[in-house]
Amino acid sequence: MWGAARRSVAFAYRAAVRPWLPGRPVQLAGIPVCYDKKWGDRIFLSSWLSEMRLDDNPDYEGALVASLREAIRPGDRVAVIGGGVGVTAVIASLQAGPTGNVQCFEGSKQGVRQVQKTASRNRVSNLNVQHAVVAKSEGVWGTGRDVGEVLPASNLPRCDVLELDCEGAELQILTEMIIRPRIIIVETHGVYGAPTDVIARLLEKRGYKVSHRGLADPSEREICRNRDIQVLVGIQVGC
Repeated sequence: MWGAARRSVAFAYRAAVRPWLPGRPVQLAGIPVCYDKKWGDRIFLSSWLSEMRLDDNPDYEGALVASLREAIRPGDRVAVIGGGVGVTAVIASLQAGPTGNVQCFEGSKQGVRQVQKTASRNRVSNLNVQHAVVAKSEGVWGTGRDVGEVLPASNLPRCDVLELDCEGAELQILTEMIIRPRIIIVETHGVYGAPTDVIARLLEKRGYKVSHRGLADPSEREICRNRDIQVLVGIQVGC
């Protein structure tokens, strides 16, 4: 009975109280994101908030973020496959600057809204978010119309930098894509059938010099190690 009462209070807080409370944006990797932290969350925090990131994390997606900041030049065209909450797409937009552009493909309708809100909070105007799954649906939240149309990897737009964070679909994308970006940054997902060593060999086969940047997120070291979630950077030979 106590558990039911707590769930009722939590629901009332979420639906009727939380939207009206003052708060501030959560910061991930130094980027204000779509989530807000409210002063009442610590009191009423419950399982219904589990999908939200309510704590600042300067090391969020550390290896991926560092690789993007190193690789992207002003004026670059960047394609981001897998938007999440919009951190890497916004970082790519800021690095590319006003003369560059970023095309983000996000399979979840909720994810599209998250990326757009994060972009708005960071006042970036060179980012376009397309509701689409690239190659195949892997780990996309939602069903039916919540999941975007499938875009063949062969239809990806030309870009200077390609970022793949797509829960295992990276293997099919790298196999089928036609474009040849200057740099490809991949978050591997061995747990979803895209092991780091296989992705590295595939990048090399496509003519890229590969460097390992380590585990994807230092704040989730054990999870990344156990699930083989790492970051690889492929630089086109001759660039």
